[in-house]
Amino acid sequence: MPIEESGEAVPVPGDALVIRFRPTSPDSVLKRASNEFLRTSRHGASVFVTVRRAGETDAAMRRRLLGVAELSGMAPENHPKYYVCANAEELIRRGFVFYKDGDDDERDEHYSVDLGAEATRDDAERFLGAFGPAEERDQL
Repeated sequence: MPIEESGEAVPVPGDALVIRFRPTSPDSVLKRASNEFLRTSRHGASVFVTVRRAGETDAAMRRRLLGVAELSGMAPENHPKYYVCANAEELIRRGFVFYKDGDDDERDEHYSVDLGAEATRDDAERFLGAFGPAEERDQL
């Protein structure tokens, strides 16, 4: 499989909401990131990011972002739970960088978080630590 051209690092507003789906264990996150490295030469973890629109409630913002994730293939029946980082600044403070994959079909709200050039289990734990406990899609 040829390595794809990985996208560019991009700034993300510190107050942006970040959601992700499984995997949930550090070892599984690291394994998925290592597979991504083979494809893109970056240890990436897939996330969806948005900022609140004027007058939008937290629940409405989450529903909107979950809808985008669904359009990207994250079907609710296969991904009933999601994990929230209330603001992107927490991931940035932990030393992570957001990237756009650069794929033609990539949604504006989809990003990859780079776990580092030599990603380790500790990096995966640091990434997971920015997210709260699992939330159910059907609870919104």
